[in-house]
Amino acid sequence: MSIFDVRHQERAHRIIQRAMTSQRIPHAYLFVGPEGVGKEMLALRLGRVLLCESPIRQPAPEGVSDSPLEAQDACGQCADCRLVEAGTHPDLHLIYRQLNRQHPEPLVRKQKALFVGVDVIRHFLIGRAGTCPSRGRAKVFVVREAERMNEAAQNCLLKSLEEPSPSTFIILISSALDRMLPTVRSRCQPVAFQPLPTDFVSEQLHKLRPDADPQAINYLAQRSGGSLGVACKLLDDGLFPIKQAWGDQLAALLRPARGFAPNELAKPFAEDAKKLGKCVSARDPDVSDTDATRQGLQSLLAVLADYYLDALRRRVGAVLPAINSDHPEIAEQLAVSRATPALLASLRAITETDTHITRNANIDLALESLFIKLARNSTGQAA
Repeated sequence: MSIFDVRHQERAHRIIQRAMTSQRIPHAYLFVGPEGVGKEMLALRLGRVLLCESPIRQPAPEGVSDSPLEAQDACGQCADCRLVEAGTHPDLHLIYRQLNRQHPEPLVRKQKALFVGVDVIRHFLIGRAGTCPSRGRAKVFVVREAERMNEAAQNCLLKSLEEPSPSTFIILISSALDRMLPTVRSRCQPVAFQPLPTDFVSEQLHKLRPDADPQAINYLAQRSGGSLGVACKLLDDGLFPIKQAWGDQLAALLRPARGFAPNELAKPFAEDAKKLGKCVSARDPDVSDTDATRQGLQSLLAVLADYYLDALRRRVGAVLPAINSDHPEIAEQLAVSRATPALLASLRAITETDTHITRNANIDLALESLFIKLARNSTGQAA
């Protein structure tokens, strides 16, 4: 368990290593970047270094330092390192939404964990930050999904961020910087994380899911936006076969059978979205069925957009790898038979539908309208 197990985040490593080398480590960090790119992993590994009895120095990996300086890491052998690895170190605290179920107040335990609430922050972070470390070195608090702290929780945390107890370190992890209060952001050292390379996501998916379909892995590595965490979720949710089925449905729109009504596709589309929504609910039982279904719909709408995007790239001659390399005939048919304005109109219709659903529009009506627009855009021949 090395801090450098977090790959392709050289800038984040440089910021942290410079702070440790100068022995001026900020008491509050704000790790910001896409979901599933190593933010929490690096936060926990940094916590391990801060708690280690005998940190070691070693040559910095390539890209971490612009000069031949040594880098600092945990020894991996001391009692503190073993406790961190086992997840039982008394001075390393992971703060997350569902901690409300361990709160001493019955009313707090009964609440749905939709946010990181003020009761969780007060009891599990602020209350413990004011005590001495159990093992004498430091206390480290890692706040998962910090953007989901409500306003009261963020305001409650301000004093701890501005005037921390000695040897107390707080690391906030966020994938949405705009949802953090400016007063919280200004009290933390920001560390930006980047999307992971597609090849790296594909390589790690092969290791983590060795029995998965290679075509599914290649597609989801493209679809994930550089997030290994997102790619794993989509693979486990079974998005790939659903994606292939809807590619075939798009082909049917190009050659509609007699009496075909495009709005009839709305119902099976919504049913597939509900299947994906059930996977979301299984991971996070506190999410409402409506919100889970909405997330499923957004995943499926992105699937449709990918086909049209592949077709548009072919149409204009862009030399970019196809997202749907397993299903090239669909993009080829769309590109050959549809003019560029029709492809752009289809992408715009998908984007507008996503926006309407986010704003709580009627799902059935929004989907029926979408498929009617897609069918209408499919009637114009290419120039």
